Amino acid sequence: MEMISLDDFAGGALKERVNQAVLQVLENIADPNTSVKLKRKVTVDITFEANESREMAQVSVVAKCKLAPRDAVKSVVLIDTDMSGLVMGTEFKKQIPGQQAIIIDKDSGEVTSPKLESGIKRVK
Repeated sequence: MEMISLDDFAGGALKERVNQAVLQVLENIADPNTSVKLKRKVTVDITFEANESREMAQVSVVAKCKLAPRDAVKSVVLIDTDMSGLVMGTEFKKQIPGQQAIIIDKDSGEVTSPKLESGIKRVK
């Protein structure tokens, strides 16, 4: 005996919510930035809240997804101080080994503090 049709329940919303959740899982599986080994999960909660006379119940439907998190993105930050002793950091990127940027004042011949490149921030 069929009490309700899962395809038609709540105007088809139950079927729609489950299909949306399954699509999210499939997209998560297809994402190369997630682990292929982790399990994904769709949970459907159907909650019944009866009235005092027990003749009716409000029913809510929720489809929840448990997805694999995206893989962490890693980088390396170099930490140093400038000539005035302020801490500064920059993301390490491939460069010519041993190459350093310095600025020399053309008039005095003195080494001045280098101009900060994009991405380099002074930390106070």
